[in-house]
Amino acid sequence: MNKPIKTVLGGVLFVAICIGLWNLFDFIWKTWLNGSGYHFSLSYHVLYPLGIGVVMYLLLFVVNTVRNKNK
Repeated sequence: MNKPIKTVLGGVLFVAICIGLWNLFDFIWKTWLNGSGYHFSLSYHVLYPLGIGVVMYLLLFVVNTVRNKNK
């Protein structure tokens, strides 16, 4: 596989992991720790972690690119 495809697949995997962890911790918080009950919301459970994951991945990509150019 060439580098752009690996970069895109890595980004998709990273964002999917961010969404999964967000939902896991939210589920644990709302059921076991808080006891308020878990109610799925598209904006809170998909769009927020999607945005956070994309921004974090872009920051990591930029930092890695800058570090590799300085070598």
